[in-house]
Amino acid sequence: MKITLLGAKGTTLDLLNNLVISKKVDITNVVTLSKENSAKNKVAFYKGTELVDYCESNGIDVHVTSTYHMNSEVDLDFFKQLKTDLLLVIGWERVVPNQILKTLGKFACGMHGSAFGLPKGRGRSPLNWSLITGHRKFTTYLFRYNPEIDAGDIIGFKTFDINEFDNIASLHAKNRNVMQQLVTTYVPLIDSGEVEFFKQPPLESSFYPKRTMEDGFIDWNSSSEEIYNLIRAVSFPYPSAFTFTEDSQKLVIDVAFPFDTALFNSNVAPGTIVDISISLNQFVIKTGTGSLLVSQFSGIDINKLAIESVLKSGDNAEIIQNIATRYDEGIVDDQKEIK
Repeated sequence: MKITLLGAKGTTLDLLNNLVISKKVDITNVVTLSKENSAKNKVAFYKGTELVDYCESNGIDVHVTSTYHMNSEVDLDFFKQLKTDLLLVIGWERVVPNQILKTLGKFACGMHGSAFGLPKGRGRSPLNWSLITGHRKFTTYLFRYNPEIDAGDIIGFKTFDINEFDNIASLHAKNRNVMQQLVTTYVPLIDSGEVEFFKQPPLESSFYPKRTMEDGFIDWNSSSEEIYNLIRAVSFPYPSAFTFTEDSQKLVIDVAFPFDTALFNSNVAPGTIVDISISLNQFVIKTGTGSLLVSQFSGIDINKLAIESVLKSGDNAEIIQNIATRYDEGIVDDQKEIK
């Protein structure tokens, strides 16, 4: 069976490497995205250039698409000539055109996960949103593609934990391990024609909206836990959460933890720096419910910070409204739901 891997993210690269090492599933060729198109479409965790290098080093045919949507004549003609059997989609945040699906000997399948379980939680950035909303479990599905968003028949699934120590990088590692297990389990069944398909539960679907870098502006009036969840949800390899100093210098916060609920006076305004350690290169900020210890940050030297200075605060209500407006413009009426 001829298998084509379609993707452009770090998850794609890691999955390909582990499949090559394990020799359990043979990837015939890889299709990825150019750096220019990645920048144009603001693809997070982009590793398409590294994918090309990896394929060339390991003797795997690789093709770079002319567009992200793959609806150009050049991309459609490529797939017509390719005549692949199975298109395995990992790390490609666009719907595969129906013209391409019709060229496949078998079908296309890919992964999508949700803290709710499909059909709830289709759409964008489900791992990030699951951390932001404080969920404790996540289920990843291998499903057969159809022209709709994350709506195809289920082939297999597996659930993993979201614990209080996870960040987005560790969730990517857990999710990729699940992907590897699902691929190595079910691709041989697809090849032999023994795979079974199951309809998604007959429930009303919901969709996660797209997040952008601007959505990471911290609202210091929020609880320490809410701020902690945001910071770990958008940390590396994504643009980290941020704030601004009183003189409008951007302060990027990569790692922080809830510190204490009673150590500092409750009358201190949220966003106030209440402690600085120049020896450990860390500082403490007052939040809506206590305080937060910032242990990794960038954009400003710690010696430029001062106790009792107040960091500027984002507005969660305004940020959610911006997300909702952006979301409403890009999705049909029966898919509009933000949880």
